[in-house]
Amino acid sequence: MLLVVDMNILFSFFKKYSFTRKLLINPGLELYSPEYALGELNEHLDEIKLKAKINIGVFELYKKILSWFVEFVPVLEYKDFKEEAESIAPDPDDTQYFALALKLKCGIWSNDKRLKRQSRVKVFNTKDLKNLLGL
Repeated sequence: MLLVVDMNILFSFFKKYSFTRKLLINPGLELYSPEYALGELNEHLDEIKLKAKINIGVFELYKKILSWFVEFVPVLEYKDFKEEAESIAPDPDDTQYFALALKLKCGIWSNDKRLKRQSRVKVFNTKDLKNLLGL
């Protein structure tokens, strides 16, 4: 199953006993995220380290492992979908996720209920995926 992964899901990868991490490494999922999300992870480094109770070395290691399972796509590859994404994204901060999903013709994995307030792109939460994958 092809999906675009939003920032909240990526944050969950850093938590030690996260079910979301298990889903992120599931071979039944082909995952993508905008490249800018890597920068967002770095911007929230202190918060992630604190909440996940990890140090900088573990953070960098996890970020590298995350990139084995999630392909981070440069904006140039989906910029042609930005205008359409702006018209459907419930929050301007989510425009890049919607643009990438439109480009890839796939859904978005997010636990943000607001993203379901549109009908153009299917949005799956973690529980939805757990049920779909029979986990």
